[in-house]
Amino acid sequence: MKAAERHSARILLLVTAIAIALGYLRFVSPLNAQQLATEPPVSRTSDQKETFPSHPADSDSEADRAAKSRADASNLLQLVLRQLVSGSAFDAKVREIVWTTGREVIGVGTYEQAGDNTGQFNLQLTMHDGKGKHRLQQISDGRLVWTKSEISEAVKLSRVEVGKLPGWGPGAANQQPIPPRLQVGAWAEMLSTLQRDYELSVTTANLKEKPVFVISGQLREEKRKTVLKKANRSDWPMLYPTQMRVAVNAEPNTETNFGLYLPVRIEFWSDPISNGSDRATGVRQSKRRLITLVELYSIRPITTPSAERFRFDNVNVDFTNETDRYIELHDAQLTQRPTVRRR
Repeated sequence: MKAAERHSARILLLVTAIAIALGYLRFVSPLNAQQLATEPPVSRTSDQKETFPSHPADSDSEADRAAKSRADASNLLQLVLRQLVSGSAFDAKVREIVWTTGREVIGVGTYEQAGDNTGQFNLQLTMHDGKGKHRLQQISDGRLVWTKSEISEAVKLSRVEVGKLPGWGPGAANQQPIPPRLQVGAWAEMLSTLQRDYELSVTTANLKEKPVFVISGQLREEKRKTVLKKANRSDWPMLYPTQMRVAVNAEPNTETNFGLYLPVRIEFWSDPISNGSDRATGVRQSKRRLITLVELYSIRPITTPSAERFRFDNVNVDFTNETDRYIELHDAQLTQRPTVRRR
């Protein structure tokens, strides 16, 4: 019985970690939050190091530099979002690593999108936790976004009717903010969450000897309070990240002349964790731990795929309609209906 309970807890944590990586930074219920581990072990030391060190302060005042960094980060994030939803079609390989319950769970997959404001994309991810394969699929045809997870033979399916969310208004699209209907699913939703829930800053660095912009986000205090209230707890759930960092290409690939402003590495970090006292000073050390790492690589431009590439066929599986949650999230002036399960 205990072994079965441990396996169930591990699967629950895996589901939570996958959801975090997709940008659904929320808990389904207080029970889920209460069952999260308090200190997920880490096994890969190289990935747990601070990948992008901070630059030394310059002559500007701290407040001026912080304000400029926030503005620069927000502007850069808009460029990245616009490149994702309005740019040319491309595909990429995806690698994800999740550290949880004493295990390093690795996932590999692919991502393909049509771009050009169609909202069409296809994300496939398979993860191994030592007990078997777990699959995640998220696919959008521009009208419906489907998310399907298969965890230990348990299938969960949800749908968002993005056609009911606001789109582009009158006028040139490049002069408008990204509309809600293009901010659902995959990397666009993840980055929109970063912009909405985190205090931003930006710096530059090198990643694998290539220049990148690094957008960092610290979870806003009001978001912390909301999470704790919804989870009905006073202690912070360790698997809910309080820092995000996104490395963005600062120049295109030299061979394809493609990839500028596309994200290539996304990190989710915990709150600082006490690691004991320094022997010399007696001061307790606190460091963040990497919860989830997502990498996009082998990015290449492609001919715009056919609509069939982004079509999802639901074969007699109950699904949760999450459209109303997104309507509420984006303050859309539409009639709200309760969440329902359908076939």
